[in-house]
Amino acid sequence: MLIKKILINTKKNLLNILSIFNVQKGDFSDRSENLTSIPGIGTKNCNNFYEAGYLTPESIISASDEELLTIPGVGISFVKKLRETLGRV
Repeated sequence: MLIKKILINTKKNLLNILSIFNVQKGDFSDRSENLTSIPGIGTKNCNNFYEAGYLTPESIISASDEELLTIPGVGISFVKKLRETLGRV
């Protein structure tokens, strides 16, 4: 019972903190769906893009090859395929 109360309070505190920064409850899943619309980016490597600062498909498309290659899990073959798929070689 004590653990349940702690978890409930933790969730409330986290939601309060997120509201201070104007983050809505559904924002995280929306972001994931947004990036996973790009061929080759799945839920598994989606977080690597977020951590590198790429939050939208546009930011990934406009990034240079060299910038994309700094993201863990992204190799030259991925970048080439991305450029071919999106029409920018």
